[in-house]
Amino acid sequence: MTTFDDAPAKRGGSGGSRRGGGERGSDRGPEVGSEPFERMPPQDIAAEQGVLGGMMLSKDAIADVVEVLKGVDFYRPAHELIYEAILDLYSRGEPADPVTVSAELTNRGELARVGGTPYLHDLISTVPTAANAGFYARIVRERAVLRRLVEAGTRIVQMGYGADGMDVDAIVNSAQAEVYAVTEKRVKEDYAVLGDVIEGAIDEIEASSHRGEGMVGVPTGFADLDGLTNGLHPGQMIVIAARPAVGKSTLGLDIARAASIKHGLASVIFSLEMGRNEISMRLLSAEARIPLQNMRKGTMREEDWTKLARTMGAISEAPLYIDDSPNMSLMEIRSKCRRLKQRADLKLVIVDYLQLMTSGKRVESRQQEVSEFSRALKLLAKELEVPVIALSQLNRGPEQRTDKKPQMSDLRESGCLTADTRVLRADTGAETTLEELFALQARDVPVWALDDSLRYVRRHLTHVFPTGVKPVFRLRLASGKEVRATANHPFLTYDGWRPLGELGAGDRLAVPRHVPGPERVASWEDERVLLLAHLLDDSPAGAGHRFEGAALPDEVFHLPKRRIALLLRELWSRCGGAEVRPAGDGGRLWLTVPSRELADGVARLLLRFGIAVSTSAAAEGEGRWTVDVTGRDEQRRFLQEIGTSGGEDGAGARLLSIVRRPAGPGPAPRGPQRVWDDVRALFTPVAEGAAPAAQPLGAMTALLDDADLEVVAVNDVLWDEVVAIEADGEEQVFDATVAGGHNFVANGIAVHNSIEQDADMVVLLHREDMYEKESPRAGEADFIVAKHRNGPTDTITVAFQGHYSRFVDMAT
Repeated sequence: MTTFDDAPAKRGGSGGSRRGGGERGSDRGPEVGSEPFERMPPQDIAAEQGVLGGMMLSKDAIADVVEVLKGVDFYRPAHELIYEAILDLYSRGEPADPVTVSAELTNRGELARVGGTPYLHDLISTVPTAANAGFYARIVRERAVLRRLVEAGTRIVQMGYGADGMDVDAIVNSAQAEVYAVTEKRVKEDYAVLGDVIEGAIDEIEASSHRGEGMVGVPTGFADLDGLTNGLHPGQMIVIAARPAVGKSTLGLDIARAASIKHGLASVIFSLEMGRNEISMRLLSAEARIPLQNMRKGTMREEDWTKLARTMGAISEAPLYIDDSPNMSLMEIRSKCRRLKQRADLKLVIVDYLQLMTSGKRVESRQQEVSEFSRALKLLAKELEVPVIALSQLNRGPEQRTDKKPQMSDLRESGCLTADTRVLRADTGAETTLEELFALQARDVPVWALDDSLRYVRRHLTHVFPTGVKPVFRLRLASGKEVRATANHPFLTYDGWRPLGELGAGDRLAVPRHVPGPERVASWEDERVLLLAHLLDDSPAGAGHRFEGAALPDEVFHLPKRRIALLLRELWSRCGGAEVRPAGDGGRLWLTVPSRELADGVARLLLRFGIAVSTSAAAEGEGRWTVDVTGRDEQRRFLQEIGTSGGEDGAGARLLSIVRRPAGPGPAPRGPQRVWDDVRALFTPVAEGAAPAAQPLGAMTALLDDADLEVVAVNDVLWDEVVAIEADGEEQVFDATVAGGHNFVANGIAVHNSIEQDADMVVLLHREDMYEKESPRAGEADFIVAKHRNGPTDTITVAFQGHYSRFVDMAT
């Protein structure tokens, strides 16, 4: 038989990484006691060969194998290459035999790597019949799982030995996730080809068409709600929110009863508010229709005991789990859910309630902590493929309105922005307002969002939604940027995301100093760029026109950098200038334009070059605005990449020679004081006698080798100073959901979106008789589906039977 791997490669895990085997003994494992152990990873080469041989003998064998195996399950890399070639041929409806597979591998340039055509024929000769291919595939799959278990164990060992200074709970959680990923056979690639994703969606659509009117997800027990949502679906995170005592602990129990008692689906309730006896009593009251007060006061009647006995028998076997552990952390919840998923095939998780959860560690702000919980619950839903319901408390917003109806903005730790707020798009580089996005019902708009390393990356703003009429405040920064938002809207500070109401003059907020180029690229000739600069020139020597409210066309923002540089250079030569201070230690670069819109547009173009500027009303005339490039690094970048007119003897050239020289000692550069406090704390023992302000922060962090400071120094943000925060009336406000990053650029400032950003559905509870005892709607309740990512929103009216501690359909 032809051989092609004298020393088989050791396989990686889910990502399919691999390493050459080399000589035996050259890749030694860890020592156990005094003797090193060298073991081959679990594998069965004969079974792998049997699988491939059977697949090349019969297309029916291919159908059997693909249900069991993936390419990464093969130990030998060459076998994976052959397997993928066979699948490609099969998917195109072509025969998969040694001749066609050889041709396919030749086209890919991989035939020699698998041992050539003779090895393909050898694979067939080793297989007595293609009927056994499915059996061989299960052997290969089992060995792959065992290899991944070994790899997971190795990673867990490394976590344990490398845990110095790390959060132990987080390490335990990561270790559990490693084992869970193996035992649940959920090994996947981190990416998927669009064709594979589309096929999955088509399969789901076809399955839906064959079901007719049947339920898809976990039933809620309410006919109209199930009709609207088609049940609660795996991977969904649902927020049920209400003011205290309206009945959110009750609705959660109703859904759990419907899932576990009525339909036999395993569910778990994590109660951070009520004890297990209280929950059990409410369940029995709702199921047996025994007044809850009778149970609590000990006034049970004979018929109540009869109902209770009958109900106990019916529900005692229901797969409903209750956990009322005090001070439960998110890590504990995730761990318990994983075990229930393995043991009981968990189908639904309910957490009561979101604001009572704790991380068990120091956090920068409660806003950030609750947002992390929201995001983690969504990830848990996706990981376990179950719907997760998070009960949440609303703030006092409903009580301040006449109709008392809750709105999305009433979610605690949630904030809002005004309709005229401008959002920076990642596809065009232009801005669009929240009002425009809402009016267009825009979906999946590409925007720039900060990642964990404070770099701007492309994310999608899924949609914009109104959140009611609220008091708003005007936030003004030293750079001239302004935004209007509610007091609870979060902004990024050096200490994390903080709501506007906790900020004051002197605080520093993150603003972009650089954004990547947009997706779209416009094609303009140089002449057209120069013409635009001429039209925008309102100086006496220019076109001679005043352009009140003049702004750059949207197409300008997705021009190539070369043409943007041409436009800016021409504008600066016509309407701006450069000067050197008399002392020769610096200077100024400025541009004067006829409108704030144009000034803001120029500032946005300069972000493509990593140049942040300040804008202000010009001193020389009403309605005119000045753009100033003030920092030494920004001036150097501008003069090197864009330039000004004036030749070698001009002010621009002289200023460039100055800003290229190292800066001397002086006041600390702009930035949060905390940054420089951290630098000074580290600087003295490393470079005693050097002045922190004498070097760029990036250079110092390299010297100090401090990872946290490096994130601050090498990123896409600057820290702009808050000048004023002023009340600015009441008006309709909006929020937006950004998938992944949960933040976006609004009016040139980094802002966060609210805690509902991770929720696939938000249900707000309202009972009119909570506020008006004589209401004609006494005994009724509204389920306001305020957000539904995969379907319509609506208000569903049900009956509230408080004495039985349950909601029921109106017909019932």
